[in-house]
Formats: sequence, C-alpha cells, structure tokens
Amino acid sequence: MTLRSTCLVRPAQPCDSNAMAGLAVQLGYACTREEVYKRLSQMQDRDHYAVFVAELSGGQIAGWIGAYLFRSVETDSCVEINGLVVDQNFRSRGIGKMLIDAAEQWARRVRCHVISVRSNITRDRAHRFYTINGYEHVKTQKEFRKSL
Repeated sequence: MTLRSTCLVRPAQPCDSNAMAGLAVQLGYACTREEVYKRLSQMQDRDHYAVFVAELSGGQIAGWIGAYLFRSVETDSCVEINGLVVDQNFRSRGIGKMLIDAAEQWARRVRCHVISVRSNITRDRAHRFYTINGYEHVKTQKEFRKSL
C-alpha cells in the first residue's frame, strides 16, 4: 500500500528538526534537534544543498532526504545523496521513491546529469531499493576518517 496520495514532499524547515533527528536515530546516527537545526541552517544555499521531508496528511514527518552538489577536479559535478531515511513504520509504501524523485528533480535543476549515493555494505534492503529505482552499483570502497 502506497502513501503517495496522503504524503507531501517539501523542503525541510527548522520546525522539522526534532522529527528529522528521531529518524536519523533509526539510521544509527544519534543526533539532537539542536544539532539538526544547526546543520539545516548551514545548508540554506539552494544551489548547493537540498533537504526534503515527506510529510503525512496529519503533519507527521515520515522520512527525509539530503543531497548536495559534489564538485571535484577529476570528474564532472554530480549530486550526491548524503542521507535518506523513511520511518520504519512507513517503509515499502512509496515514500522513499517520492524522496529520491525530489532529489533527482533538484539535481536536474542544478544541471547535474548524474546522481549518486553511498550506502553501508550492511544495508541490503537499501541496496535493493536503489537498484529497483535505477541506481547501478559502480564501486565498493573503504572510508577512512581522522578526527581533527
């Protein structure tokens, strides 16, 4: 059963911060409303960042997606999805598809012809979702990080 008819995808607003933080926890990223609020405020340039939420008819935020314009020396610019989560109570009902459609539409608006996403190797369900929606597995890599 899809929720497409009762769900609106719209740009994230500061008032969505608490719900977005709660959904981030479902992805395994503990963060607070204040942290999400601050991060959203730093991503206001609509030519470089897009953050959308899926709002149900009752006002509940059922998911969100974040994307940004990635530029590098060696490749053409592309849009990268840097976060996507649908509330575990509403998965497999079309909300994720609505969110990636919004990100893809934004990518076209900023004149990018490629959109990419990185997904943890353990997220088999997410991998199937992306494949079903036309994303091709192109690389497996390791991530290295250093705290400064």
